Amino acid sequence: MGAHAKGFIEIIDGVETSQPRKKTRRTRQGGVPEATGRVIKSKFQDESYLAIPVTAKNDVQKQFLNALKEFDVVVFSAPAGVGKSYLTMSEASDWLKKGLYDKITLSRAVIPMGRSLGMLPNNLQQKFEPFLMPLLEVLWKRYGKSYYENCLANGSIELLAPEYARGRSVSDVMIIDEVQCMDQNELYTMLTRMEQGSKLILIGDGTGHQTDIKGVNGIEWLTRFVDKNPELQKHIKVITANSEDIVRGGLCKAMVQAKERESK
Repeated sequence: MGAHAKGFIEIIDGVETSQPRKKTRRTRQGGVPEATGRVIKSKFQDESYLAIPVTAKNDVQKQFLNALKEFDVVVFSAPAGVGKSYLTMSEASDWLKKGLYDKITLSRAVIPMGRSLGMLPNNLQQKFEPFLMPLLEVLWKRYGKSYYENCLANGSIELLAPEYARGRSVSDVMIIDEVQCMDQNELYTMLTRMEQGSKLILIGDGTGHQTDIKGVNGIEWLTRFVDKNPELQKHIKVITANSEDIVRGGLCKAMVQAKERESK
């Protein structure tokens, strides 16, 4: 083939393959040519990348987002499909990326739905991640799984099982999912872990359809406790949603409302 051929022949494993010739340009020094092809980086590889801020789709979501700015502890009691996990993890991960907080601690009542698969293998992270998947999936979609892995490695994200919380002090942001499945002693312990200037976000379904193994609904207990102790109301805000606030989709809303009618 001539010097001006558009490609070249390369022998790979005994087979001739035609390869396109890459465009090159000479450096200013006139030395070794350099490739002109563009390298497109994923947005998640840019440490300065910030996702588009979340916006409220209804009044109860707006109340929740505003409460996050004003209160030390925010309780969001809502049925499935209202956006508890999405709003919570989106806001918290944005705070972390902006440097408003240095750490996010994730926790959850470790009570599986239905029959258990038994003991999970490996370390605490691998055991606990399946329980936190509703929150982690939001983070992964927002900033990528590699960002999550980096945060775990440098300590800016921690997975904390409730059974290991006693005696700890938690700074910055802590998120606890499925709070309705925690009893009052567990909730009291978690609330008293928080340091000055930290923020605790408690999310779950306080409708009474889900409870802990003793039949106690942690959100119901905490709501009554705050009502009985007015001095707590400047620190703790309880936001309550119902089936009319569901934004997930028609089937989800229909199922929740059918369950509500059946429970009456």
